[in-house]
Amino acid sequence: MLKFKVIFEFINGRSKELKFEAISKKEVISHITKDERFISNEKELVHINLNNVVQFMVTEEKFN
Repeated sequence: MLKFKVIFEFINGRSKELKFEAISKKEVISHITKDERFISNEKELVHINLNNVVQFMVTEEKFN
């Protein structure tokens, strides 16, 4: 499993960062766009209304 960081930017100017474990970036994006509800690494259930999202960015976290 790889670790990903997703940053959501909302229409009100706020942003939210969540962390995910997944096999690929495609899996993370699919999970976001299908469910609008996911579990972050912190094990909290987070609901994101995609109608309020301007954009989101998915990046893989690199570890040395």
